[in-house]
Amino acid sequence: MTYGTFMATVRERGEYAADEAERLVQAVIATLGERLPEPSAEHLADQLPIPLADLVDRAAGPARTWGVSEFINQVAEHTEQDEESAEEDTRVVFSVLADQISGGEMNKLISQLPSGYADLFGHAELS
Repeated sequence: MTYGTFMATVRERGEYAADEAERLVQAVIATLGERLPEPSAEHLADQLPIPLADLVDRAAGPARTWGVSEFINQVAEHTEQDEESAEEDTRVVFSVLADQISGGEMNKLISQLPSGYADLFGHAELS
């Protein structure tokens, strides 16, 4: 999936304007990059188009230990919206991300995160 296709899919699923979709994708993907351990972030980045890979491939340092609630709170702060909207938007972006990456990488990604994240990706069965 190209960057353009990724963004178009997010716009369609979330019924967003182009600039809103881009803002939300940047916030969610960058926050995910901060949350993942560095090796996981690198593996995920390898499967993404360059603009998205750059967002997830964060600077060296320890991963944040956010649970789902704190992750949503971080997205809400980045996007200047309430937590309910941030959760809905995270689900949209994560669902497109889940379509982008391979099943094996999806399993690895979810195994690196606390329970509850699988549901955000639309893969509650992997919790």
